[in-house]
Formats: sequence, structure tokens, C-alpha cells
Amino acid sequence: MQQLLTIFTSTMIITIGRQLAAGGRAVGKMLAERLSLRYYDSALLALAAKESGLSEEAFSAADEQYNIFTLALSSDNQRLFRIQSDVIGKVAADGDCVFVGRAADYVLRQRQDVLSVFLTADTGDRIDRLMKDRQITEKEALTLIEKADRRRADYYNFYTGKEWGRACSYHLCINTSQIPIESAVELICQAIIKKETEKH
Repeated sequence: MQQLLTIFTSTMIITIGRQLAAGGRAVGKMLAERLSLRYYDSALLALAAKESGLSEEAFSAADEQYNIFTLALSSDNQRLFRIQSDVIGKVAADGDCVFVGRAADYVLRQRQDVLSVFLTADTGDRIDRLMKDRQITEKEALTLIEKADRRRADYYNFYTGKEWGRACSYHLCINTSQIPIESAVELICQAIIKKETEKH
């Protein structure tokens, strides 16, 4: 890790897209702690609310929650996305950070100091994690997964014109069923080193 902190002299921004129960928050928080980065997931909603003067509930209601038809028909949702995107840009301009979700990889696509990651996992493992974490049945877990995947895909695809979860949309994709959380963090750190060294 000392190698990473020594070699990386420019801004370090990591964006994490993720399937539900694939370990996105765990990986993001671990990276933030290990590399002394600021961490943002749903906290961005509070920042966007403060910035705009609108209620946090309005942003929560629009946060990765709507199907493609609702998104296309609602100018309010598109306005909220623009406000949230502005906040993401301002946070990134202040320096090193980790973003989980919110299409941050697309919002920051013009920056050269961003490493975008997508985390996936096998459906069975995702079901097991949700059953354990939320104390729900297998059927309930599968329903949550299917709804979350559909909503996140609609949200991401609508606003970015890219395909959520498709490998070519990101710098690095990791299956946390095959690569454990700790190893995924190490792999992302190595990718940061590789990206930085190739600049020189």
C-alpha cells in the first residue's frame, strides 16, 4: 500500500457501480479507509439537497428508483439528476474520494484521474447475502435483486447512453463471488498503480 501512496501524486477518484449485494459499499468503504479517501454513497443526496434547497426526500425518491418510462416522462427527475451530477463534480474537484453508484463514472467521464469499477456477483451468493443481512426469505431476496437490477439499469442506461454492468462501460469489472472483498480491494489498488504508472 505504501507503493500506492508514494506513486500516486495526482488526484485519486474511484467510482463503483454495483449489483445489489455484490459488496459495493463494503469495497468502497474499505478503499476509502485504506487510502484515506472521502466516501460518498447515499450521503450525496443530503449534499444535493443542501446545494439546491430542495428536500432530501425528493432526491431519495428519484435515486436509482425509476423505470425507463418514468424517467423519460419526468422533467423533475432529470433536473434532480443534473443537480446531483453538479454536486458529484464539485466533490471530485475538491480531491480524493470514492463514489458508490449515482452514475458517477459517467458524470466524471471527462476527468483523467478516475478509475471506474463495476462489481457483480453470482445470483446465489447475492441471495445468501441478502437473506443473512436482512433476515428475509430466498424468494424475497430474489425479488429485491430483480427489482434493483432493473431499476439501476434503467437509471444508468437512460442518463448515460451506456449499458449498466457491461464491461466496456468501466475500467475494471470484478465478480466478488470469485474474488473475495479483500482481494477485490487489493486488485483495485493495483489497477490504480497501473493506471498512474502508465502516465509516466
